[in-house]
Amino acid sequence: MQRLALLWLLVPAVGLVELGAQFWVSTRAPGVSQWRGLAKSVAPLKRPGEPVVVAPEWAEPLARLAFGDDAFPLAELARADDRSVPRVLEVAEGGARADRYRPWPVLSEERHGGFTLRVLRNPEYRAARYRFVEHVKPGELTVAVVAGGVERPCEYTDHARVTAGGLHGPVAFPSERFQCAGGDAMFVGATVIDDQDYAPRRCIWAHPPQNGVLRLRFSAVPLGAALHGFAGLSYFIYRDGVGTPVRLEAASSGRQLGASVHRDEAGWSGFDFSTTALAGQTADVEFSVSSADATRRDFCFSVEALE
Repeated sequence: MQRLALLWLLVPAVGLVELGAQFWVSTRAPGVSQWRGLAKSVAPLKRPGEPVVVAPEWAEPLARLAFGDDAFPLAELARADDRSVPRVLEVAEGGARADRYRPWPVLSEERHGGFTLRVLRNPEYRAARYRFVEHVKPGELTVAVVAGGVERPCEYTDHARVTAGGLHGPVAFPSERFQCAGGDAMFVGATVIDDQDYAPRRCIWAHPPQNGVLRLRFSAVPLGAALHGFAGLSYFIYRDGVGTPVRLEAASSGRQLGASVHRDEAGWSGFDFSTTALAGQTADVEFSVSSADATRRDFCFSVEALE
C-alpha cells in the first residue's frame, strides 16, 4: 500500500515536468524553420527603399538567411543613415524592439506566432533627389588627379582585378572603378567599409593622391536644400586615429558649398552642406579630396542631395 501511495505522487511530478517543458518551448528563441515560415508574411510588407530591421539585433543573420537578399539589398543594408528612409519594416521576435526605432510612429502591426511585424514611419524623413554612390559610372562622373596645374584623368574600367584584404587588410576593391595612377588603391569606386559599430556602410572610395587633389565631377545633379553626407575609413584598421586628416570639399556652379575634415578616430561621421541657393536646379557637383600625407588614406564617403 505504501508503494501505491508513492506512485500517486508521481502524477503531479510528471505534470510539473510537462509544464516546465512547455514553458521552455514557448519561451526559447525561434529557430531557422520558424524564420523561414515568416518569409511569406514579410514579403508583402517589404517595399523598395524601406529597409527591414530586426529585433533583437543579434537575430539579423537568421532573418537574412531566411528572407534572402530581396529583403536585404546591399543599398539598404549598408545605407549611410536613415535620413532619406521613409519607413522601415521591423521584424521582432517575442517582445523585442529595435531601440533606435522606438520613437518612430507605428503605422501597422501584425502578430505571426512568436513574431511581430511593424511598419514604422520616419518622423524626420527627407526625400533624396540624388544618391551619388549610385552614379559612379561613365557619362555621369569624371575623375582626375590635379597637381601643379596639371590634370591627369583617371580611366574607367569594368574589369579591374577584384581584391579583398580580409580581416586585417583593405576593404573590397571593385571591378568597376576609375583607376588613377599610383597603385591599386588609387581609384574611385563604390565599396563597403565598417563603421565604429562594425556595421556596413556603402560609400565611394576616394583615396587622395600624395600630391595635389583628387577631383570627382558629377554631371546633371538635381539639387535640393542640402547635401547630406558621411565619411570614414575602415574603423577596424584605422581606429587608433594616427592617420593624417582627409579634407573633402564640395562646389557647384562656381560656388563653394562646404568642406569637411575627417579624422580617423571619428569613425563614420556626418556633415551637411547647404544648397538652398541652388535648390531646384540641375548642375554639376564637384568634390575634391586631399590630405597633407596621403599614405594609406583609404577614404570613403557617401552623399545624398536632399529636398
